[in-house]
Amino acid sequence: MVELNSILIDYLRKNVPNPHGTGNWIYVDYPRLDATFPRISLTQTGGELRPVAIGEKIVSNNKYGKLASILFDIDIWVKINDRAIFDKVTYVGTKLRDFLASKVIEALEKGKETLKSNYGILDIEILGTYSQPLDEENQLHRKTISIRVSFIWERS
Repeated sequence: MVELNSILIDYLRKNVPNPHGTGNWIYVDYPRLDATFPRISLTQTGGELRPVAIGEKIVSNNKYGKLASILFDIDIWVKINDRAIFDKVTYVGTKLRDFLASKVIEALEKGKETLKSNYGILDIEILGTYSQPLDEENQLHRKTISIRVSFIWERS
């Protein structure tokens, strides 16, 4: 499961435009209040293992396995006055949050074949997107994208 976190973080870092220009800004955690924003966080929220076949035998390599479905929330965090320019368009606040959320969804949709061939991820489903109310105390806008990642979990 830790490897799956790293795969998703690395993939998003390479495929979602960075509003800071350089440096890491996508992490497996919720940000501290003194963190740099905008920021994206990936958090595992649940999951399940189900039989993949009778006896759970995977014929191709004579191993046993289960179908794993892991749930994640991807949160886009933007301070109220954060701004970034992409393709000569300036995005501020909720407009920046929504732009980054759309780029995350676009990257996940476009990357399904790459993630399948390179890492054995069977599917990434977008379960929903949710805008959170403004955190007035911390001046933070937040949008959550809930996804389900499916793959075969193998054992000898």
